[in-house]
Amino acid sequence: MEDNRTPLIIDTDPGIDDAASIFWVLASGRFDVKALTVTHGNVGLERCTINALRLLEAAGRPDIPVYQGAKAPILRPRISAEFAHGTDGMGDSEMPMPQLKPAEGHAACRIVEIAKASARPVTILAIGPITNVALAVLLEPDLKRYVDRVIFMGGAVRVPGNFTAVASFNVVADPEAAQIVYQSGIPVVQVGLDICNQFSFRPADFDALQQVDSPVTRFICQMVQFRLRQIGGVAAESVARSDSIALNDVAATSYLMNPDWFTTEMVVGDVETAGRCAGQTVLDFANRENREPNVCFASGVDSHAAIRQWSWDLCHGF
Repeated sequence: MEDNRTPLIIDTDPGIDDAASIFWVLASGRFDVKALTVTHGNVGLERCTINALRLLEAAGRPDIPVYQGAKAPILRPRISAEFAHGTDGMGDSEMPMPQLKPAEGHAACRIVEIAKASARPVTILAIGPITNVALAVLLEPDLKRYVDRVIFMGGAVRVPGNFTAVASFNVVADPEAAQIVYQSGIPVVQVGLDICNQFSFRPADFDALQQVDSPVTRFICQMVQFRLRQIGGVAAESVARSDSIALNDVAATSYLMNPDWFTTEMVVGDVETAGRCAGQTVLDFANRENREPNVCFASGVDSHAAIRQWSWDLCHGF
């Protein structure tokens, strides 16, 4: 029987919001997940790899290979985000070590091989620094023939950055890599902070998950407790239910699930790689240089519809 699911590679630096996104993809059953390719980012590569394996074990998906990739940016020292994800990247959840092991081969090489072997062009969901995808482009400059699009959780255009004044973490972590991907000829969907700032979870959004006793829902709820403590600086149970929780990667994954939830426009996009503004995504809405648009910029979203679907899929998909 023909498999009509979208072939998908998830390039990730598993932290809390990566976990919530990966679980959603697996719960939906709509995607043929070819691999998780792991990069530096929220924490170091080794911890990110352990977390990817933990997620697949919790989801009961040992069939999906995990490939380790870049330990650091192409040209810069590595930065990280333990302050937002805990020292283990999973909210200091003390999850047991996984029994699964990473598969052999470098993530960038495997991205090229998987894309070329796929019967249909693959989609890449990039929810971490985009070094692995850039390295795959350098390995195979014609990768655009085999990749339908890259959905990238990165960038800040009409809102401030979350790591510098103008840049989001996933871009400033490797601006050169982002620029390589933006100029690769592969269509890029930028779902950055312009969307994430419209996409807040409330504690009540997790009520349904707390009623479902599965390894996945327990995993998510435990990580959410960490975020709640970060917000309140006190015990999670005493935090007001009006407080919001950021799970930025879920915003980007929402575009994968249903582009109709989004307002978008095609624009010319570049990434600044020098000076104090390194990591800034620069979108030329007026197309002053008369170039072919290369970025689908997401500026608006029906976040309530997306969050409802996220919760339903996670409650019913495992």
